[in-house]
Formats: sequence, structure tokens, C-alpha cells
Amino acid sequence: MNEFSYDVALKAALSAADAASSSLMANFGRRDSLNTWMKSPGALVTDADLAADRAIAESLAGTGLEAAVLSEESTSGDASGELTWLVDPLCGTVPYRSGMPHWGVNIALRKGTGLAASVVALPALGKVLTATAGRGVALNGEPYTGADPGLPLHEATVGLEVDGGAEWLRLLGPGTNGVSQLRWPGSVSHTNTFASAAYPIAQVCMGGMSGVVFYKIDSMHFAAGALIAQELGAIVSDDHGNPLDWRSTASYPVAIVAWPSIHTSLLAAINPYR
Repeated sequence: MNEFSYDVALKAALSAADAASSSLMANFGRRDSLNTWMKSPGALVTDADLAADRAIAESLAGTGLEAAVLSEESTSGDASGELTWLVDPLCGTVPYRSGMPHWGVNIALRKGTGLAASVVALPALGKVLTATAGRGVALNGEPYTGADPGLPLHEATVGLEVDGGAEWLRLLGPGTNGVSQLRWPGSVSHTNTFASAAYPIAQVCMGGMSGVVFYKIDSMHFAAGALIAQELGAIVSDDHGNPLDWRSTASYPVAIVAWPSIHTSLLAAINPYR
């Protein structure tokens, strides 16, 4: 086996993201000709998702890296091995179909128990964020150092992404002590939701928001953005403040990506009775 190269991994991820971005932009805004269906309740999929997935698979297959692929739309290889691509070929299918720019492409390479390289592309905005573990971040190919907005929680803008209507109903219903789990947005200046993971994480990384909270999310939807955020100095955790297990095959009940200025206070707002 060839020695692992972070540069090779990042180049492979970037080429695959470029292929998916080209495919997606070719169909963006063509709602009338886009075939759509529900693969499960609340889970919209389109021809564009599958075309982007194929473009990524074909690109990654030509890299020479012996890695499995765990995608939102397909899988190949043994995902329990040392290297696995975590892929969401179209993160934000609903806004994509609606003609809104709040969507992106997520590609991350998991190496062992950690993340090695990643790309988050926002094709409709012409933005591409890349990172390799311990080697920093680039924005559109140029070295990039993000900055914590430094706002207290009551002045901050925070993203909130919930996995479908059933999860919304559960969270809005009476939880511990008969209180809804979604009371915490009342502690935040503004709370935005985009039906995407790529878009809000990119906004956190680029300083547009102070953090984002996900309820019931799989690793392939946000691993790419998580590595970029961590490389910039943001904190990625569960709702107890613990690091995430990137080898988990189950959905994370809660995942948080936030700058240090609000991470602790956000945890306290989410868990007022702990």
C-alpha cells in the first residue's frame, strides 16, 4: 500500500466536488424538468442528486486511493476500513429544487477514527472551502483564517437544522420536565434554518453565523464542514460538549458546530436542566 498523502486526498476530494458542482449547476433552476420523489417520508431526492453522486463516484474511483465510499445516495467498499469517503452529493435538495442557493456539496475523507481532508462547495455562490487535518483551510484556493464573531449568545445568529417534520414534532413537544427541547432559540438574537448542512456550516466558517445546531444528522451530511470548522478554531461537539465519533453508523441525536464565544453558553441554553 502506498503511503498516505494528505495532498493526494485533498486533490481527490476537490476534483470530485468540482465534478459534482458542474453537474448540479447544469440542472440548477430547471425545476420543471427535474424529476423528484420521496425515498422515505420527508426525504426528497431528485435526478440531480443521483447525477452528482455518480459524478463523485466516478471521480473518486480514478484517484488510486483504496477507500470505501459512504454516500447519502450510494455506498461502495468496506466502510469499516482505514479510509472511507463521507459524501453528500447534494446537501440541501429542497432549496436546490426551489431555486434557492442554500445548498452545497460535502466530501470528507475519514482516516481511522478522525477526519483527514474535506471540501465543502457552494456552487451557486462560487465558494469552495477546503481543509486537511492540522494543515489549515483554504477558501477558493487561497489560505484562509476565519475569525470568531465574538458575539454573546443573545446577540448571535445561530443556525438550526432539524431532520424532517417528525423530528420537529418530537422536539417541539414536551420533553424533560414537560418543556420543549426547542426553547433555547429564545436565548439567541436570530435563528436561521436552511434545510442544508453544507450552507450553514460554511456560513459559520466564513463568519456569517456564530454556530449551527443539528438534530438527528448522519456523518456524511456535515463531516466535511466539521473538519473545516475545527481547523479554523470552532468547536464541534454533541449536546454534552463531547467530541463526535466519526466512525459511528448511527445518526447523531444532536451535533453542534460553534465558535468558542458561544459554545459554552449555547450548551447551557440547550440543556437548562442538566
